[in-house]
Amino acid sequence: MDEVRIGIIGLGNIGQVHVGNFMEGKVPRGKLTAVGDAIADKLPDYEAKGLKTFDSGEALISSGEIDALIIATPHYFHPPVAIAAFEAGLHVMSEKPAGVYTNQVRQMNAAAEKAGTVFSLMLNQRARGHTRKLKELVASGELGEIQRTNYIITSWFRAQSYYDSG
Repeated sequence: MDEVRIGIIGLGNIGQVHVGNFMEGKVPRGKLTAVGDAIADKLPDYEAKGLKTFDSGEALISSGEIDALIIATPHYFHPPVAIAAFEAGLHVMSEKPAGVYTNQVRQMNAAAEKAGTVFSLMLNQRARGHTRKLKELVASGELGEIQRTNYIITSWFRAQSYYDSG
């Protein structure tokens, strides 16, 4: 596949960042062809950019306009949207977290395995220097067998207004 046709579902804060990355040519061999959001008032701006628009994940997934889907919806919707995309034979990249409920995430992972398509989570902290150093320490065995970890970023407190802003 020379070029992958990408769709984005969810046009809140992070969805808009993904759109911008495609529009600025930052994704080699990836072409943003379609977007979707349940808030129809957002869609005309994207139509004006030459994108196909859809008012639901289901419509975007079944459109035939995409080979892969980026999921940037609220957290609760990540697994069901991903499962629908896998069942349609699409590749999926979902924003973090994988989901809210463990059982839904297990179902999503099983659907990904069954589909045989590419599945990835956007874990944007993995390339940061301190995260890479922690990975090196764990992989080296220098710290022994890890029993438990807890990663807290206190500067990322997000009030409800953050979630409402999308």
